[in-house]
Amino acid sequence: MRRALRAALPQGLRVDVKPGQKASAPAFEVTVWAGNTPHRFTAGWAGEGWPADVERLVRLVPGMEVIVATNLSAGARRWLSQAGLDWVDEAGHAEISRPSGLVVSREPKLVPTRREHSDRWSRSTLAAAEAALSGVAPTVESIEQATGLSRHATATALARLERLGLLERPKAQRGPASGRQIVDANALLEAYAAAAGEQHLKQSVVLVHRLWKDPLDTLRREIAPTLSSEKALWTVTGVAASVLLAPYLSDVTTLELYVDAELMSNPSDLASRLGGRIVDKGQRIEIRQLPTAMSAQGPLIDGVRVALPVRVYADLVAAGGRSAEAAHHLRESLNVGTAA
Repeated sequence: MRRALRAALPQGLRVDVKPGQKASAPAFEVTVWAGNTPHRFTAGWAGEGWPADVERLVRLVPGMEVIVATNLSAGARRWLSQAGLDWVDEAGHAEISRPSGLVVSREPKLVPTRREHSDRWSRSTLAAAEAALSGVAPTVESIEQATGLSRHATATALARLERLGLLERPKAQRGPASGRQIVDANALLEAYAAAAGEQHLKQSVVLVHRLWKDPLDTLRREIAPTLSSEKALWTVTGVAASVLLAPYLSDVTTLELYVDAELMSNPSDLASRLGGRIVDKGQRIEIRQLPTAMSAQGPLIDGVRVALPVRVYADLVAAGGRSAEAAHHLRESLNVGTAA
């Protein structure tokens, strides 16, 4: 904690750190001295700095003022900004504005455009990660068979995950059964969730309004049979999926659906089949194109095709708020990601 604060604060300031009153929580009482002027605040340690780490800390320690982590991801910084919380990381980045007058702003260095593109996860990389997190051995042969990707796309995706330090080869091996293994299942899950969440937020969405008394009952009795009769890939994600997988939230206001490219090609016809109409706001159904074929390989529950649990987890984390709480409940209840 002290090291991270010193990396971000101007030289010459003294930093005192004391453990908080609750011994089981990673919270600290911090005093930053600028000359004889003290600036006091409560800070908490959020581990690596993924969005899930940050949200878990804020829930665990109410009244948190400054979040500190190893290297806060872009998604985590965005979440903290929306929540009105200050932050610091060991990489030397900071955004602090305390009522006492302590103001520090050190933005992450801009990364060249070519590097930004190289850091994005492709659909095949997301699919490979989904498969690996669901218990499929991270070999070319196994991932290719589970995802339906081509041999080249599979090999490229696994090599990408290896370069990111999420997979490794204990021994130099070659061939389709090459023995990569997951370095840290939690790290892979959080990296995947961050990449999938960014993709989810950027996807085009069709907003549909329709009337119903109970969204889940309508999903089971009307929407699921209609979509299944099309013999196309589709699945439900978000809060509705979390209720079917591991109930936590009781109020489902919007159904989030993924459908394949064929169904997505005619939004007006799709909305009509679902008994609704396209709107700009006031939607009851949100429809996006299926991000990967692997995402649709979740369980069938009461006739409803539910997205792969790791995909549901990522979408809930991206939504934030109460949905993020449902994500953590889902992760703990079903051991999401630990099948790897």
